[in-house]
Amino acid sequence: MTAVIAFSLVFKSCDKDPKEENGVKKLPSKITITWTSDAHTRTEWTFKYDDLNRLTDFIRISGGINTAKIEYDANNRLSKITTFSSWGDRSEVSTVQYVGNNQIIITSDWGTEVITLNANGQMTKLVWIDEDYVNDFTYTDGNLMQAYIEEDYIHYSYSTVLNVFRYATNPDWLLFWIDEFGEIFSPPSKNMLAKSAIYYDDDDFQEWAFSQYQTDSDGYVSSCKVVETNGRGYTEELIMTFEYVSAK
Repeated sequence: MTAVIAFSLVFKSCDKDPKEENGVKKLPSKITITWTSDAHTRTEWTFKYDDLNRLTDFIRISGGINTAKIEYDANNRLSKITTFSSWGDRSEVSTVQYVGNNQIIITSDWGTEVITLNANGQMTKLVWIDEDYVNDFTYTDGNLMQAYIEEDYIHYSYSTVLNVFRYATNPDWLLFWIDEFGEIFSPPSKNMLAKSAIYYDDDDFQEWAFSQYQTDSDGYVSSCKVVETNGRGYTEELIMTFEYVSAK
């Protein structure tokens, strides 16, 4: 893994979990996190899709710029990921090969990674062959509940708020592999957004808790509050906002 909206919206407060109201299908085009203590400190992710609702372009702006261009083969399978980071001005091409129905091999100049999938196409194991890292992923009822990454853990819990990427048709491991966005803010799930993500390392933890969802007129999440804390007493409040494009 490498590393991890301006429509005129009608906002309404959500005393209960937001639900899709009128059958409109949307995909996130831009997601922004702003630190309430400093409105100039923010991270922006933008997303572009093809006519099959597959992610084709990903950009993260947070001091520097990270991008990913995703390509698919004639069988509509993800085949190549080209990433670029302004930190070091480096680009990387990763090719994707398939072994049967449950294994994917990703090869780049960095080395070789092997992804094992379950029957639902969800990533259960990621092995970095050259670094001898084994990362494991545990699911319950289609939702990622725990990720073991390089000797650290991330534990997840879920709200009943509908996942904003539910109409995207690219593999659900893709965002997790590309960037920390998928690790923290959009873990693979059946159809819900995370309520919390808690990252544990050897002697500390870091938690992101999500609440106070607002929705647009179609019932899609337009903003939410994120509170980040750790074991050393640090607390930071952030606001996460969403923009959308129509799904095909």
